[in-house]
Amino acid sequence: MSILKKASLKTPRRHRNITATRLFLDAYQFVRAQSCVANRFGRQFNRSRDYVEIDITYKCNLKCINCNRSCTQAPSDSEMPVADVAAFIEQSIAKAIAWKRIRILGGEPTLHSRLFDIIDLLINYQKTHNPSVRLVLGTNCFGNRVHRVLEKLPDAITLKSTLKSSRVNLFRPFNVAPVDTRFNRFSDYTCSCRIIKECGLGLTPSGYYMCAVAGGIDRIFGYHLGRNELPDDADTMWDQMSVFCRLCGHFGFQWPTRRAKQSKTWRLAYGRLKTIEPLADKDAFAPYDPA
Repeated sequence: MSILKKASLKTPRRHRNITATRLFLDAYQFVRAQSCVANRFGRQFNRSRDYVEIDITYKCNLKCINCNRSCTQAPSDSEMPVADVAAFIEQSIAKAIAWKRIRILGGEPTLHSRLFDIIDLLINYQKTHNPSVRLVLGTNCFGNRVHRVLEKLPDAITLKSTLKSSRVNLFRPFNVAPVDTRFNRFSDYTCSCRIIKECGLGLTPSGYYMCAVAGGIDRIFGYHLGRNELPDDADTMWDQMSVFCRLCGHFGFQWPTRRAKQSKTWRLAYGRLKTIEPLADKDAFAPYDPA
C-alpha cells in the first residue's frame, strides 16, 4: 500500500523548494552579503546551535537535475556508519546540547541499509535525554521501495517530503558557483545564507559542517574541512563558509531553473573526479582567517 494512501499511518508534510517568499529572502540575503553592507551591519546569519541535519547516504533512486548533494552529477553508494550517529548522540549529551530538531536526509535516506538502527538510536536519545526534540525524515516519497520503508517508520518520526514524481524539478542552479560570476565579485562569503540558520548544522560522512550542503560540496572538491567532533558553541565555522559558499549556488540570488546548469569550476571538479585527478588547488580557496 502506498504511503500516500495509508494516510492513517503517516501523512508526509509537503516541502516546496521554491516560493515567492524564498526568492524575496534570497534577494535580500544577496544585498546583506555584500562586503560593504556586512562590514557596516554585521553578518546576517550564524551557524545553528538548535538544528542539525544528518546526511546518512548519497544513494538516490531519483537523481534530480541540479541535485545539491551531487547524487546525479557524481553518484555514490556511500553510507554513514551507524557508529557516527551514535558518536553524534554521545557528544550532544556530553556537551549538553538540547537540539530542537534533528533531520535525517540523503540522497534518499530510506535507501540506507541500516536506517532503522539509526532511527532506534535517535528515538532512544529522544526518550532518555531530549524529549522535546523533533525527529524528521526528509524523503522524495518516490517509488515502491521507498514507500515500503516509510510505512514501517515509528510514530516518533515526522515525514517531510518533496513528493517528487520526476527527476526534473524547479531548483536553484546549485552548480553555478558564485565565484564564477561577476555578480558576486563584492560578496563576503563568510556571510553564508539562511540555510545555516533554517536547516542547521550538517553531519555528513565527511564530518561536521556549517550545513549539510557544504559536506556534499567537500565530497566533490576534497578539501577535507569537516570537523571530526561536534563543534563547540564558540566555533563560528567561518573558515568553512569562506570556502564552500563561494562554490554553492544557494549563496546569494539565482533564478530557479529546470535545466542542468554548471559553471566552469563545477565542470572541472566533476571532470577531475571522474579521472581521479587532484581537484582544485586549495590555495585558490584559502579558508577565512578571522585574525
